[in-house]
Amino acid sequence: MKLSVPFIPYEKYTNFLKNETLNIESVYFSLFSGPILDSRMRFRQVGITDLAAGLKDLGPVKKYCLLNSRFIHPGLYHDSVFLNQTLDQLECLVMNSGITGIVFSDAYLLTALSKTKREIIPCLEAVPGINCMIDCAQKAFCFFDMIEQTNFKQPGKIVLDRSLNRDRTSLEKTSTEIKKKAGNIKIELLANEGCIYHCPFKFTHDAQISLANTGFAPDQTFQTNQTVGCHAYFLKTPAAFFKSPFIRPEDIHAYSQTADTIKLCGRTLGLNFLFNCIRAYAKESYPGNLLDLMDATSWLSDIYYIDNKKLDPDFYTMVSSCTKDCKNCKVCSDFFSKAAEKTSLKIKPYEDYL
Repeated sequence: MKLSVPFIPYEKYTNFLKNETLNIESVYFSLFSGPILDSRMRFRQVGITDLAAGLKDLGPVKKYCLLNSRFIHPGLYHDSVFLNQTLDQLECLVMNSGITGIVFSDAYLLTALSKTKREIIPCLEAVPGINCMIDCAQKAFCFFDMIEQTNFKQPGKIVLDRSLNRDRTSLEKTSTEIKKKAGNIKIELLANEGCIYHCPFKFTHDAQISLANTGFAPDQTFQTNQTVGCHAYFLKTPAAFFKSPFIRPEDIHAYSQTADTIKLCGRTLGLNFLFNCIRAYAKESYPGNLLDLMDATSWLSDIYYIDNKKLDPDFYTMVSSCTKDCKNCKVCSDFFSKAAEKTSLKIKPYEDYL
């Protein structure tokens, strides 16, 4: 199964992706200049020309620009200068690198961009992002109807909510119904987020990032997660990691009838993380610490080593048939006892940090 992976305009990484194009269906990327419109904090500035040049090197691989912040400064929805500057950047990317579309989470922003009536808009697919949490066909259809009211193209793929990864019945039903109505649309699943199952912190976490990106408040999400959020949760109950709806590289084949592509995340974790993660999922096998492939729980790899190969061969069968009634179930704790051990602190190399 082909992969959708992050793109970062480093020459070393671009060359790596060029050698992996047989395994890659698409890349997704941020605009590295101007207002922050994606769902993560920005760590570096890159000019639009350099970004376009790097994307062009990937040839026919599909390319999607992330405009998927939960929200932006409300005044920007009505700011023609801002909207046209954003579309100027997208137009440059279409003309110079042939991008396929945008990924959005904020329907206000999508509609505001469309109302400019710029000629570039009908050239771009509007793809609902993973944080739209599309977990049933009816929700997907509502997004399709909304996109139809704009001048953007309908999406060529849709990313289903991570909660469906471990619910075989709902995933099959949702995938079948979407494809029946939307024809050639591709179904994509997010494999390696590794966050809490149905994370109760997520909406607020996303909102805090968006708030920081507006400049109204400093980013304090890392400290908050350490003390009262997901970090504190996993430190107290590390075995609950196995309840997270991630997909191991070895289990990709189990989704071949319900999905077309697998999305990998972790674009803020450094080049070595991305090299390691993409190779593992391309090979559909990983002999190391499973936590080294996860995005939201990568930090746990400093504390625990989870031997991925010790989870074979029954891991997928067990977790995809689990009742999630944790008080009366020992599946996660049994896997943790079997595969996890404490690890010594390791210092990551400088190039792991972007």
